[in-house]
Amino acid sequence: MTLMEPSLGRAVFHAAMAESEATEVGRGEHVLSAVVVATLLIDVLVVTAAFLLAYWVRFIVPDDEAAALGLHEYARTGALVGLATAWLFAIHGVYNRRRHLPWPSRLHVIVSAVSTALVLAVTISYALGDQRFSRLWFAAGWMFAAVGLMVWRTAAQRIVAATHAAILPANRAVIVGANTLGRQIAHELAGRFEIVGYVDNGSDLADPEELSTLPLLGPIAQLPRVVQELSIDELIITLPSDRREQVATLIARGFRRRVDVKLLPDLGEILPSSFYLHHIGGRPYLGFSPVADVNWLKRLTDLTLTTAGLLVIWPLLLLIAIAIKLGSPGPVLYRQQRVGKDGRLFSMLKFRSMFQDADRRRDALIAANEATGPLFKMRNDPRVTRVGRLLRRSSLDELPQLFNVIRGEMSLVGPRPPLPSEVEKYEPWQLGRLRAVPGMTGLWQVSGRSDVSFHEMVRLDLHYIRNWSLSLDLEILWQTLPAVLGNRGAY
Repeated sequence: MTLMEPSLGRAVFHAAMAESEATEVGRGEHVLSAVVVATLLIDVLVVTAAFLLAYWVRFIVPDDEAAALGLHEYARTGALVGLATAWLFAIHGVYNRRRHLPWPSRLHVIVSAVSTALVLAVTISYALGDQRFSRLWFAAGWMFAAVGLMVWRTAAQRIVAATHAAILPANRAVIVGANTLGRQIAHELAGRFEIVGYVDNGSDLADPEELSTLPLLGPIAQLPRVVQELSIDELIITLPSDRREQVATLIARGFRRRVDVKLLPDLGEILPSSFYLHHIGGRPYLGFSPVADVNWLKRLTDLTLTTAGLLVIWPLLLLIAIAIKLGSPGPVLYRQQRVGKDGRLFSMLKFRSMFQDADRRRDALIAANEATGPLFKMRNDPRVTRVGRLLRRSSLDELPQLFNVIRGEMSLVGPRPPLPSEVEKYEPWQLGRLRAVPGMTGLWQVSGRSDVSFHEMVRLDLHYIRNWSLSLDLEILWQTLPAVLGNRGAY
């Protein structure tokens, strides 16, 4: 398809349509702004109501209101927490209608914001002389606020999305680059944008019909005309770096209507989810660290969940220990030297799933190795006991590693700790997976466990190390359960 020179009447028609659409979009934006403001106010009210509910639970229910301060002082502190929470939400971009947070990220932002807001409110209250607040009231208010916001924000995100869909049409987008990547991006973004077609000087496809239902709108030189005629809102550039000069010239010149430009970087998977734009000496630089900053929340989460888990499953641990003792001679636990963060060695604990002479018999089985790289795996390993095979299939043999987590040698989520003999065979780039605390589960676990090749496992580990966040940990933990229950890749 090529673009023909429009007639005067057609040009006037398109100009009128564009002006009408701009007017409707402007009205829609005003409505959406009002929705965002209303959402912010409800956030404040939810938090305030949570602390008033905590007042009722702490003082009214046990008929201990005489021990409380005036209700207005509790309401004032609750409102302060609500305002601070809304302010922190704004800083985190929660009110950006284009940002859709998955539930683990939403939970992380809510807990972080309410906790920080509570500290700020308590500090302000103490400065005002309110120094006799009940600690139980603070704890109950924090819990009610976190739960209330989680429920409300989940509903609010759907309400705002539905309002946006009802008021404003989907942004119209053009893919600049009719190559394989361009087709993939068009497919991935089909639900978020109205993809109009491709712009390219020459398709990488031998058969133009492979462009599917999206047409080739014209060459890059006609991009300004495409943007104007078809009322394009988004340009998504999927061209390789050596073909972007012409597009850069057109973008620098500007278009007759507002257009957002999205550029896929050639850095690919090297670029983490968090990076910064620096201007040094008049030039823009992308800055990022190859290792994400891990804060104290990860360690606190590890200790909290691990301690709670051990209190719940200790009868199961006892039953497994008895079954191992009755099944074959030898100790219940198997200690194996592994390599931890920064190459530090530690003894990793597992329930013994093999016969006592398993290590001595390994060399004789090397030829039957089914794993790639320096790993050693066998589906029908003759060294595994009958009880051990059941434990391995259900991953119950790894439960003692919870004690490694308590000691700080491991984390619940992280790269799998390798053997020293495996590390000796690593290529230089693979050593990057030793830059994080090893974990009981990770991206490799939820992606197929033993069915994942060593190269793919390292790639997933490096992605995790570059992009760590508490929400990512919670998401991996959530996905680990069905992976374990489904016995996917376990042997």
